Order: sequence, then C-alpha cells, then structure tokens
Amino acid sequence: MTIMKTRRVRGRQDALPAILDQGSIDDERMTLFRVLQDALAEPVTEGYGTADPLLCRICQGLVRNSRMIRLACYLIVDDGRAVLIPEFAAGIEASLVRVPQPLADPLRDALRDRRPTPHVLGDPGTPSWLQALHTLAAEVVLFPFGAATLRGVGMVGVAEVGFLNRIGLDYFAAFTNLGNLALGLRAQALHDALTGLPNRGLYVDRLAHARASAWRRRRLLGVALLDLDGFKQINDHYGHGAGDVVLTRLGQIMRDAMRPMDTLARIGGDEFALLFIDMPCLGDIEALCVRLLDALRSTWLSLGEAADVLLTGSLGLTVYPLDDGDPETLMRHADLALYAAKAGGRDQYHIHTLDLDRAIDADFRAGEVVRRALAEGRMCLYYQPIATIDGDVVGFEALLRLVREDGSVLKPESFGAALDAAGLARPIGRFVLEAAACQMEAWVRMGFELAAQRPVRCSVNISAAHLLNTLFLEDLRGALSAHPLVDPAAFEIEITESAPLRDLEGVRRTLAACQELHIRTALDDFGTGYASLTHLQRLPVDTIKIDQSFVRDITDDPKDHAIVSGITHVAYRLGLNVIAEGVETAAHLRMLKALGCACVQGYALAKAMPAADVPRWVRRYARRQRAWSRRSLVTGVDTGGNSREG
Repeated sequence: MTIMKTRRVRGRQDALPAILDQGSIDDERMTLFRVLQDALAEPVTEGYGTADPLLCRICQGLVRNSRMIRLACYLIVDDGRAVLIPEFAAGIEASLVRVPQPLADPLRDALRDRRPTPHVLGDPGTPSWLQALHTLAAEVVLFPFGAATLRGVGMVGVAEVGFLNRIGLDYFAAFTNLGNLALGLRAQALHDALTGLPNRGLYVDRLAHARASAWRRRRLLGVALLDLDGFKQINDHYGHGAGDVVLTRLGQIMRDAMRPMDTLARIGGDEFALLFIDMPCLGDIEALCVRLLDALRSTWLSLGEAADVLLTGSLGLTVYPLDDGDPETLMRHADLALYAAKAGGRDQYHIHTLDLDRAIDADFRAGEVVRRALAEGRMCLYYQPIATIDGDVVGFEALLRLVREDGSVLKPESFGAALDAAGLARPIGRFVLEAAACQMEAWVRMGFELAAQRPVRCSVNISAAHLLNTLFLEDLRGALSAHPLVDPAAFEIEITESAPLRDLEGVRRTLAACQELHIRTALDDFGTGYASLTHLQRLPVDTIKIDQSFVRDITDDPKDHAIVSGITHVAYRLGLNVIAEGVETAAHLRMLKALGCACVQGYALAKAMPAADVPRWVRRYARRQRAWSRRSLVTGVDTGGNSREG
C-alpha cells in the first residue's frame, strides 16, 4: 500500500485522497481504459476548429473522469515558426498555455527523445512557462508524438507529484500512439504525398495566420505562385515518373533557396505556392524571387541516359497589405501575376498591380463582347491580299472582324485578348475554319479564280489554345468535309510563335497532321517571339511571315534591313516560302525584291476587305497590271499606317 500526503491544489476545492491504495490505482487505470474506449467508440466528426476530435475527446475524458488529472491539452509544432501552438485544452483555457518562442530546451528535448518527460511545478529547474500552471497542478508530464512532417506534444497535469509514475507511464502509451495516428492522418490531409510539402489546405491556413500577423506587426507578406516552365513537355517526352522526379527536385531546390520561416507548398500539378513572411520592404521580397528563379535556372537535372533538362520557372507575386485582399483574393491576384509572367516570356517574376487588374477586367469585358457577338452571328471575316513581289495575287489572309450592334466593324485590337481565352478559343477557331471554308467553296461555285487558273488560296489564323486542343484536327476535318469543293492544298493554317512556346512537341505533331491532309502551314509574326530558329528547325511549316515591325523601317534602319535579309536567306536555304508583312510603299517593294523576298502583304496592295469585294478588287488589280509596266506596278501608293491588319 502506498501512503500519499494529502495536498490541496489552489483553485480546486475537492479534497484529494489521503491514501492511494492498490484499489485506487486500479480504478485510475480502468479510468484510462474507459476514456480510451469511449474516445474510440464515437464517430469522428468536425469540431474544435482545427483540432483533431479524437485527441480532444481524450483530453476531455481524462479531466472529466479522473480524480487526479487536473488538466490535459495538446500542442502542435508549427515548423514554419519553430513554435508550439495549443490547439485544445481541457481544465484550462488553451490561451493560458503560453509556450516560449522559439522552443525552450525541455520541449526540444521531449520532441527529440520522444520520451515522456515529468516536470514538478515548484522545482527550481522547471521551465517558467510551466510554473505558471502551479495553481492548477502539482506535476506536468509532456508526451511527444507525431511524425517528422507534423509533431505534437500532449500535456497532462496532475494534482499529486508522482501520480503518473505510480499509475505507470506505459499506460499512457496508447494515447501517444493515438496522437501519432491523428497527426499522421492530418499530415496526409495537409501535405503533398509526392514532395512532402504542405498542400493547398495547409497553405491557405498559414496564409490566413500570416496575414493577420503581418497586419499586427506592420510588416509585409509576400504571396506568390510559381509554375515550372515546360513541365508538360517533360511529362510527355520522358514520362510521368520523370515528371515526379522533377517536381520532387524542384521542391528541394526552392526549399533550400528560401528562408526557414517561409512556406513552400505544392498546390497542384507543377504549381507551387510560397509565403514570404515578416518582410521589411518590397525590395527584399523581390530579391527572394530573383534568388528562387536563379536557383532553378542554374540547375541541370539528369533524367537518365543523355537526358538533362534545364529548369526554369515563372512566378506571380502580390504583397500584403499593399494589396489589401483577403486570402482568396491574394491568391487570385498572385495567379493573375503568374499569368502575366508567362505571357511576358516566362522565366521571370511579375508583381500584381492595379494596372494588371484593369487589364484583366478589360480582357473579361472583351470576352463577354466576343461571346455575345459569336452567339448573335456578328463575327465575320475580311480578306487581305497576298501577292508575289512582281504583282501576281496568290491568295488572301482571312482576318477576323466583330460587327457591333450599331453596324460599325471592330478589328482584333479591340478584342484580341479574348481570342486565346479558355472557353472562347475553340468556338472562335471553329467559326474561322467554317467561315473560311464556306467562302472558298462559294468562290469555287462562282468560278472565281486567280491568274493561271489557280484556286484562291486562303490562310486562317489559329490561336495557340485551339491548335493545342485535342479536338482541333477534328474541327479542321469537319470544316473541310462540310465543303468538299475546297482544295485542301489551297487552305493554309497560320500560327504565332506563342503556340510552340506552350508545347513545341504538341504543335509539331498537329502541324505534321495538317500537312498529311495536304494543308499548308505558316509561322506568323516571325522574329517577334523566342527560339525562332528552333521553331524553323523542328516545326513542319511551309511558310514564314516576317513581322511588319521589321519590314516597316527596312528602308531607314540598317538593323531591320539585316534582320529581314537574314530571315529571307535562312528561309530559302531551308526550302521555305517567305511573305513580308506590312509592305506600304514602293520603296519597301523595291528593297524586298532586291533581298529576294518572294511574296508581300500590306497596304501597298490593299487593305482587308469583305468577301463580296474580293472578285471586283482582283479584276481591277489585273487591269492595272496590264495597263502599267512592271516598273509602274511596284510604285504603289503610300497609304501609311498599319498595313498588315489584324
């Protein structure tokens, strides 16, 4: 029989038993079993905020059913700040458990050693934050539990020193194991299975806390989203296993480049979210962004034999409270900035601004205008002629127009951002394919031909989003099959350099399939994008169109002259046709002819016109050819302005 001193703890009025005999010990042990049994018997339901219901029921049960246990709570390690956060407490307000920041030695020891650690309240060696509980308990025991990704500490306070030792600390092993289970399940729910990083749920939770802290401390909070450039091509070319290796390595690289207190989360696919907390100024946040992108850019990752890939990323950033949004708004603004970083050429960061908001809003309104015009049949095609340098018309480029409700006609400059938007790219692309094929068939039916009995060649512009849509080829075949009089060889698909930047291999396969259908392919606005020579080398195209920004000043700017000369020479060496856009004057024509450029397009020939005006214009143009000498033909009329209409 064990003799105990009678001791009353201040704040509790019930007397403790003077003698804790074997029967009392057995009763306390049975209490532990009943608490465990009752906790496991109840279904797990939501409650207690972010706390785990199972751990909460155990804490409540211990205090409610044991005569000796005065308080029970558990605390979770926030690795981002290296502190313990009380999540639930029974017998005491959780807010009264004031854990030191950073963790004091006894807490670090308990978490490291993973052994129960008793602390006598009143002992000089007991940490001061525990001494504050002396009015409630005589002794506190810490029970560490959890895994590497999520750790916690259970804390049980008893009325008599040595009580838990007499009951047997091993009897609490079940509660430690349940803590391991609860935190293991939580870690699975809040962490990405592949990289072990926090997932979207945990990131949003940390963002909410960091936002509140930034406001109190008057510091800046950086909220960023990052995408890996070209990840789809890695997956497609090397397989999803290689993609997983890249994502895991990417997480390691970024984590190493970040500060310990910041958060990196994987929120889906190749998209990562970042939190830069407690920042004194915007320049420091930008420096972190630069450091992250530099770390990616300097990494060559081996994926097997002769397979090394260079990692780059695009990052969108917004800063609270300069951007005074709620967590959802901050993430949306970071996403808009990420989109701007991608649109700007990738491998860079972009900061959200009010101007970006206004631009997005304008794009949204433009999308609504296009959607309504498409539904109401107010979209149409105009046609701008393409001729050889000697004046023979070879075809037309179909250019999209929007007819407003008042009858005025808008060029794509007013609504161009909507043409590649999700939900609109394919409907617009289908309209363009169908309308162009229908018009070509109408010209065939009326016997309209160009010189030398050639059918009218027509080129159409296809957005990157539609070209990369898995249904594009089906849409193309459908337009041609619905108009069987159209010669596929007279039909040409034009793409801009933004398409291969998104998915070079996907674009290559689609253009190759077009050529198998005997449809011509062209690379538009050549020279204005990125990796143009790579595109010429790898893409199956028949024609390149030199962008008007190089042609316009060719007579005055030696650099533009050199660029056009170089493009023309390389294209012909590769067996490609060349069309110069933006040809406005006789001087342009003479210089392009001297450079060996075969075809031209621009106001020196004509502006874009409705389909009904095309036959009449061709007849007038042919008469002018016969009436003028070749030298007279190429003198043209200087109309000025933008001569390759959109």
